[in-house]
Amino acid sequence: MNFFEQQHQARRKTTQLVNLMILSVLALIVLTSLPFVYTGFEDYLNGTGSLRDALMAMAVIASLISGVVVIGGLLKYRELRAGGKVVAEKLGGRLINDNARSLDEQRLMNVVEEMAIASGTITPAVYLLPDETINAFAAGLTPENAAIGVTQGAVRLLTREELQAVIAHEFSHIFNGDMRLNTQLVAVVHGLLVLGLTGAYILASQLKIESGKKRDLRMVLLGMFIGLVLCAAGFAGNFFANLIKAGVSRQREFLADASAVQFTRNPQSIVGALKKIGGQGSSIRAARAGEFSHLYFSAGVSNPLSRLFATHPNLSERIRRIDPQWDGNFAPAQAGSSPQV
Repeated sequence: MNFFEQQHQARRKTTQLVNLMILSVLALIVLTSLPFVYTGFEDYLNGTGSLRDALMAMAVIASLISGVVVIGGLLKYRELRAGGKVVAEKLGGRLINDNARSLDEQRLMNVVEEMAIASGTITPAVYLLPDETINAFAAGLTPENAAIGVTQGAVRLLTREELQAVIAHEFSHIFNGDMRLNTQLVAVVHGLLVLGLTGAYILASQLKIESGKKRDLRMVLLGMFIGLVLCAAGFAGNFFANLIKAGVSRQREFLADASAVQFTRNPQSIVGALKKIGGQGSSIRAARAGEFSHLYFSAGVSNPLSRLFATHPNLSERIRRIDPQWDGNFAPAQAGSSPQV
Protein backbone atom coordinates (compact mmCIF):
# COMPACT_ATOMS: atom_id res chain seq x y z
CA MET A 1 0.00 0.00 0.00
CA ASN A 2 1.33 3.45 -0.97
CA PHE A 3 -0.06 5.30 2.04
CA PHE A 4 1.29 8.69 0.91
CA GLU A 5 -0.58 8.36 -2.41
CA GLN A 6 -3.73 7.30 -0.55
CA GLN A 7 -3.44 10.35 1.72
CA HIS A 8 -2.94 12.68 -1.24
CA GLN A 9 -5.95 11.23 -3.03
CA ALA A 10 -8.19 11.55 0.05
CA ARG A 11 -7.10 15.16 0.67
CA ARG A 12 -7.69 16.09 -2.99
CA LYS A 13 -11.19 14.61 -3.01
CA THR A 14 -11.98 16.29 0.30
CA THR A 15 -11.00 19.67 -1.16
CA GLN A 16 -13.20 19.06 -4.19
CA LEU A 17 -16.19 18.14 -2.02
CA VAL A 18 -15.74 21.12 0.30
CA ASN A 19 -15.53 23.46 -2.72
CA LEU A 20 -18.68 21.81 -4.08
CA MET A 21 -20.41 22.47 -0.75
CA ILE A 22 -19.43 26.16 -0.86
CA LEU A 23 -20.55 26.59 -4.48
CA SER A 24 -23.80 24.73 -3.80
CA VAL A 25 -24.72 26.95 -0.85
CA LEU A 26 -23.93 30.12 -2.83
CA ALA A 27 -25.96 28.87 -5.81
CA LEU A 28 -28.84 27.97 -3.50
CA ILE A 29 -28.88 31.48 -2.00
CA VAL A 30 -28.86 33.10 -5.46
CA LEU A 31 -31.61 30.82 -6.81
CA THR A 32 -33.72 31.35 -3.69
CA SER A 33 -33.39 35.12 -4.09
CA LEU A 34 -34.54 35.18 -7.73
CA PRO A 35 -38.29 34.61 -7.12
CA PHE A 36 -38.38 37.52 -4.68
CA VAL A 37 -36.85 40.00 -7.15
CA TYR A 38 -38.72 38.81 -10.25
CA THR A 39 -40.72 42.03 -10.42
CA GLY A 40 -37.57 44.15 -10.38
CA PHE A 41 -36.03 42.24 -13.27
CA GLU A 42 -39.36 42.27 -15.11
CA ASP A 43 -39.40 46.08 -14.89
CA TYR A 44 -35.81 46.17 -16.18
CA LEU A 45 -36.63 43.92 -19.14
CA ASN A 46 -39.71 46.06 -19.95
CA GLY A 47 -37.57 49.19 -19.87
CA THR A 48 -39.36 50.71 -16.86
CA GLY A 49 -36.67 50.00 -14.29
CA SER A 50 -32.89 49.96 -13.98
CA LEU A 51 -30.63 46.93 -13.75
CA ARG A 52 -28.96 48.51 -10.72
CA ASP A 53 -32.24 48.58 -8.78
CA ALA A 54 -32.97 44.96 -9.69
CA LEU A 55 -29.49 43.82 -8.61
CA MET A 56 -29.72 45.85 -5.38
CA ALA A 57 -33.05 44.20 -4.55
CA MET A 58 -31.50 40.80 -5.22
CA ALA A 59 -28.49 41.63 -3.00
CA VAL A 60 -30.77 42.66 -0.12
CA ILE A 61 -32.84 39.48 -0.36
CA ALA A 62 -29.71 37.32 -0.70
CA SER A 63 -28.24 39.00 2.39
CA LEU A 64 -31.36 38.24 4.41
CA ILE A 65 -31.37 34.60 3.32
CA SER A 66 -27.62 34.31 3.97
CA GLY A 67 -28.17 35.81 7.41
CA VAL A 68 -30.65 33.09 8.34
CA VAL A 69 -28.23 30.36 7.20
CA VAL A 70 -25.21 31.94 8.92
CA ILE A 71 -27.01 32.58 12.21
CA GLY A 72 -28.40 29.03 12.26
CA GLY A 73 -24.94 27.64 11.51
CA LEU A 74 -23.20 29.74 14.13
CA LEU A 75 -25.65 28.67 16.82
CA LYS A 76 -24.96 25.02 16.00
CA TYR A 77 -21.20 25.63 15.84
CA ARG A 78 -21.30 27.23 19.27
CA GLU A 79 -23.15 24.20 20.63
CA LEU A 80 -20.55 21.82 19.14
CA ARG A 81 -17.51 23.77 20.35
CA ALA A 82 -17.50 21.90 23.64
CA GLY A 83 -14.48 19.65 23.98
CA GLY A 84 -14.36 15.93 23.34
CA LYS A 85 -15.07 15.33 27.01
CA VAL A 86 -18.72 16.26 26.45
CA VAL A 87 -19.10 13.74 23.61
CA ALA A 88 -17.41 10.98 25.63
CA GLU A 89 -19.64 11.54 28.63
CA LYS A 90 -22.79 11.56 26.48
CA LEU A 91 -21.74 8.14 25.17
CA GLY A 92 -21.29 6.80 28.69
CA GLY A 93 -17.48 6.91 28.71
CA ARG A 94 -15.28 6.67 31.81
CA LEU A 95 -12.03 8.66 31.99
CA ILE A 96 -9.07 6.33 32.50
CA ASN A 97 -6.00 8.59 32.09
CA ASP A 98 -5.13 8.38 35.78
CA ASN A 99 -7.51 5.59 36.70
CA ALA A 100 -6.65 2.43 34.75
CA ARG A 101 -8.36 -0.45 36.57
CA SER A 102 -6.88 -3.41 34.66
CA LEU A 103 -3.93 -4.49 32.55
CA ASP A 104 -6.06 -4.05 29.40
CA GLU A 105 -6.82 -0.45 30.35
CA GLN A 106 -3.16 0.22 31.11
CA ARG A 107 -2.25 -1.29 27.75
CA LEU A 108 -4.72 1.12 26.10
CA MET A 109 -3.11 4.09 27.84
CA ASN A 110 0.37 2.94 26.78
CA VAL A 111 -0.77 2.62 23.17
CA VAL A 112 -2.34 6.10 23.23
CA GLU A 113 0.87 7.62 24.58
CA GLU A 114 2.91 5.84 21.89
CA MET A 115 0.66 7.12 19.10
CA ALA A 116 0.77 10.64 20.54
CA ILE A 117 4.53 10.55 20.12
CA ALA A 118 4.29 9.02 16.62
CA SER A 119 1.82 11.66 15.41
CA GLY A 120 3.47 14.57 17.19
CA THR A 121 0.42 15.56 19.25
CA ILE A 122 -0.25 15.75 22.96
CA THR A 123 -1.84 12.85 24.83
CA PRO A 124 -5.61 13.47 24.89
CA ALA A 125 -8.18 12.45 27.46
CA VAL A 126 -8.98 8.75 27.04
CA TYR A 127 -12.42 7.30 27.78
CA LEU A 128 -13.57 3.69 27.96
CA LEU A 129 -17.06 3.06 26.56
CA PRO A 130 -19.15 0.18 27.98
CA ASP A 131 -20.08 -1.35 24.60
CA GLU A 132 -18.81 -4.87 23.85
CA THR A 133 -18.59 -4.16 20.12
CA ILE A 134 -15.39 -2.87 18.46
CA ASN A 135 -15.30 0.87 17.89
CA ALA A 136 -13.55 4.10 18.86
CA PHE A 137 -13.85 7.83 18.22
CA ALA A 138 -11.96 11.11 18.43
CA ALA A 139 -13.78 14.31 19.35
CA GLY A 140 -12.92 17.93 20.08
CA LEU A 141 -12.01 20.94 17.94
CA THR A 142 -8.34 21.18 18.88
CA PRO A 143 -5.66 18.78 20.13
CA GLU A 144 -5.83 20.57 23.48
CA ASN A 145 -9.51 19.72 24.10
CA ALA A 146 -9.59 16.44 22.17
CA ALA A 147 -10.71 13.14 23.63
CA ILE A 148 -10.41 9.58 22.39
CA GLY A 149 -13.01 6.98 23.30
CA VAL A 150 -12.56 3.23 22.90
CA THR A 151 -15.17 0.55 23.49
CA GLN A 152 -14.69 -2.24 26.00
CA GLY A 153 -15.01 -4.70 23.12
CA ALA A 154 -12.10 -3.12 21.25
CA VAL A 155 -9.88 -3.30 24.32
CA ARG A 156 -10.83 -6.93 24.98
CA LEU A 157 -10.93 -8.34 21.44
CA LEU A 158 -8.13 -6.56 19.60
CA THR A 159 -4.48 -7.51 19.81
CA ARG A 160 -2.03 -4.83 20.87
CA GLU A 161 -1.06 -4.21 17.23
CA GLU A 162 -4.69 -3.94 16.11
CA LEU A 163 -5.52 -1.60 18.99
CA GLN A 164 -2.48 0.47 18.05
CA ALA A 165 -3.79 0.81 14.49
CA VAL A 166 -7.26 1.90 15.69
CA ILE A 167 -5.73 4.52 17.99
CA ALA A 168 -3.42 5.68 15.18
CA HIS A 169 -6.50 6.12 12.99
CA GLU A 170 -8.13 8.32 15.63
CA PHE A 171 -4.94 10.36 16.08
CA SER A 172 -5.02 11.02 12.34
CA HIS A 173 -8.39 12.71 12.79
CA ILE A 174 -6.84 14.93 15.46
CA PHE A 175 -3.63 15.60 13.49
CA ASN A 176 -5.42 16.38 10.19
CA GLY A 177 -8.06 18.67 11.73
CA ASP A 178 -10.96 16.40 10.77
CA MET A 179 -12.91 17.22 13.93
CA ARG A 180 -12.93 20.94 13.14
CA LEU A 181 -13.84 20.28 9.49
CA ASN A 182 -16.71 17.99 10.48
CA THR A 183 -18.01 20.56 12.96
CA GLN A 184 -17.97 23.29 10.31
CA LEU A 185 -19.83 21.09 7.83
CA VAL A 186 -22.42 20.12 10.45
CA ALA A 187 -22.95 23.85 11.15
CA VAL A 188 -23.53 24.60 7.45
CA VAL A 189 -26.01 21.74 7.14
CA HIS A 190 -27.84 22.95 10.24
CA GLY A 191 -27.97 26.51 8.87
CA LEU A 192 -29.77 25.23 5.77
CA LEU A 193 -32.13 23.26 7.97
CA VAL A 194 -32.94 26.45 9.89
CA LEU A 195 -33.76 28.14 6.57
CA GLY A 196 -36.21 25.35 5.77
CA LEU A 197 -37.74 25.49 9.24
CA THR A 198 -38.14 29.26 8.90
CA GLY A 199 -40.04 28.75 5.68
CA ALA A 200 -42.19 26.05 7.26
CA TYR A 201 -43.02 28.37 10.16
CA ILE A 202 -44.02 31.20 7.81
CA LEU A 203 -46.15 28.83 5.73
CA ALA A 204 -47.86 27.39 8.80
CA SER A 205 -48.59 30.87 10.16
CA GLN A 206 -50.32 31.83 6.91
CA LEU A 207 -52.39 28.66 6.82
CA LYS A 208 -53.57 29.17 10.37
CA ILE A 209 -57.19 30.33 10.39
CA GLU A 210 -58.10 32.77 13.10
CA SER A 211 -61.84 33.00 13.70
CA GLY A 212 -63.45 36.43 13.54
CA LYS A 213 -60.44 38.06 11.87
CA LYS A 214 -60.43 39.25 8.27
CA ARG A 215 -57.23 38.68 6.35
CA ASP A 216 -55.92 40.31 3.18
CA LEU A 217 -55.91 37.48 0.61
CA ARG A 218 -53.02 39.07 -1.30
CA MET A 219 -50.83 39.21 1.81
CA VAL A 220 -51.74 35.64 2.70
CA LEU A 221 -50.72 34.43 -0.76
CA LEU A 222 -47.49 36.41 -0.56
CA GLY A 223 -46.70 34.89 2.83
CA MET A 224 -47.44 31.41 1.54
CA PHE A 225 -45.19 32.03 -1.47
CA ILE A 226 -42.31 33.19 0.75
CA GLY A 227 -42.81 30.23 3.07
CA LEU A 228 -42.87 27.72 0.21
CA VAL A 229 -39.72 29.10 -1.42
CA LEU A 230 -37.74 29.15 1.83
CA CYS A 231 -39.06 25.75 2.87
CA ALA A 232 -38.18 24.12 -0.46
CA ALA A 233 -34.76 25.76 -0.64
CA GLY A 234 -33.85 24.98 2.97
CA PHE A 235 -34.89 21.33 3.03
CA ALA A 236 -33.54 20.59 -0.46
CA GLY A 237 -30.27 22.31 0.45
CA ASN A 238 -30.08 20.38 3.71
CA PHE A 239 -30.60 17.08 1.87
CA PHE A 240 -27.85 17.65 -0.70
CA ALA A 241 -25.51 19.23 1.87
CA ASN A 242 -25.86 16.09 3.98
CA LEU A 243 -24.87 14.00 0.95
CA ILE A 244 -21.74 16.12 0.45
CA LYS A 245 -20.92 16.04 4.17
CA ALA A 246 -21.16 12.24 4.14
CA GLY A 247 -18.84 12.14 1.13
CA VAL A 248 -16.28 14.31 2.94
CA SER A 249 -16.49 12.08 6.01
CA ARG A 250 -15.82 8.96 3.92
CA GLN A 251 -12.73 10.53 2.36
CA ARG A 252 -11.39 11.48 5.80
CA GLU A 253 -11.82 7.86 6.88
CA PHE A 254 -9.67 6.74 3.95
CA LEU A 255 -7.12 9.39 4.94
CA ALA A 256 -7.12 8.21 8.56
CA ASP A 257 -6.65 4.58 7.48
CA ALA A 258 -3.65 5.54 5.35
CA SER A 259 -2.24 7.65 8.18
CA ALA A 260 -2.63 4.72 10.58
CA VAL A 261 -0.46 2.63 8.26
CA GLN A 262 2.07 5.46 8.18
CA PHE A 263 2.20 5.77 11.99
CA THR A 264 2.34 2.02 12.70
CA ARG A 265 4.21 0.84 9.58
CA ASN A 266 2.05 -2.28 9.83
CA PRO A 267 -0.77 -2.48 7.24
CA GLN A 268 -2.05 -5.81 8.57
CA SER A 269 -2.79 -4.36 12.02
CA ILE A 270 -5.59 -2.09 10.80
CA VAL A 271 -6.74 -4.78 8.35
CA GLY A 272 -7.03 -7.18 11.29
CA ALA A 273 -9.11 -4.67 13.27
CA LEU A 274 -11.46 -4.08 10.33
CA LYS A 275 -11.88 -7.82 9.78
CA LYS A 276 -12.82 -8.32 13.43
CA ILE A 277 -15.36 -5.50 13.18
CA GLY A 278 -16.90 -7.36 10.24
CA GLY A 279 -17.32 -10.39 12.48
CA GLN A 280 -18.19 -8.70 15.76
CA GLY A 281 -19.96 -5.48 14.79
CA SER A 282 -19.37 -1.86 15.80
CA SER A 283 -22.74 -0.52 16.99
CA ILE A 284 -22.85 1.95 19.87
CA ARG A 285 -25.87 1.55 22.14
CA ALA A 286 -25.86 4.97 23.83
CA ALA A 287 -29.09 6.94 23.43
CA ARG A 288 -27.35 9.74 21.51
CA ALA A 289 -25.03 7.52 19.46
CA GLY A 290 -26.52 8.65 16.15
CA GLU A 291 -25.67 12.28 16.87
CA PHE A 292 -21.95 11.50 16.72
CA SER A 293 -21.94 8.87 13.95
CA HIS A 294 -19.37 10.78 11.88
CA LEU A 295 -16.79 10.53 14.68
CA TYR A 296 -16.53 6.74 14.97
CA PHE A 297 -13.81 4.41 13.69
CA SER A 298 -16.54 2.33 12.06
CA ALA A 299 -20.26 2.89 11.58
CA GLY A 300 -21.81 3.01 15.03
CA VAL A 301 -25.47 3.22 14.01
CA SER A 302 -27.60 2.05 11.09
CA ASN A 303 -30.74 3.48 9.50
CA PRO A 304 -32.84 2.95 6.33
CA LEU A 305 -30.78 5.59 4.49
CA SER A 306 -27.43 4.41 5.88
CA ARG A 307 -25.99 3.69 2.43
CA LEU A 308 -27.06 7.06 1.02
CA PHE A 309 -25.79 9.10 3.96
CA ALA A 310 -23.03 6.72 5.11
CA THR A 311 -20.30 8.58 6.99
CA HIS A 312 -17.95 5.60 6.64
CA PRO A 313 -16.91 3.61 3.56
CA ASN A 314 -17.89 -0.02 3.31
CA LEU A 315 -15.63 -2.27 5.41
CA SER A 316 -14.69 -4.35 2.37
CA GLU A 317 -13.60 -1.26 0.45
CA ARG A 318 -11.48 -0.03 3.36
CA ILE A 319 -9.76 -3.41 3.69
CA ARG A 320 -9.09 -3.81 -0.03
CA ARG A 321 -7.51 -0.35 -0.25
CA ILE A 322 -4.92 -1.55 2.23
CA ASP A 323 -4.78 -5.24 1.27
CA PRO A 324 -5.85 -5.84 -2.37
CA GLN A 325 -5.25 -9.59 -1.91
CA TRP A 326 -7.88 -9.96 0.84
CA ASP A 327 -9.98 -13.10 0.34
CA GLY A 328 -13.25 -11.46 1.47
CA ASN A 329 -13.58 -13.35 4.76
CA PHE A 330 -13.96 -11.53 8.08
CA ALA A 331 -12.01 -12.75 11.10
CA PRO A 332 -13.74 -14.22 14.17
CA ALA A 333 -13.64 -11.77 17.07
CA GLN A 334 -11.66 -13.60 19.73
CA ALA A 335 -9.97 -11.97 22.70
CA GLY A 336 -6.78 -10.28 21.61
CA SER A 337 -4.31 -11.82 24.03
CA SER A 338 -0.98 -10.05 24.23
CA PRO A 339 1.67 -10.30 26.90
CA GLN A 340 2.81 -6.76 26.27
CA VAL A 341 1.24 -3.95 28.23
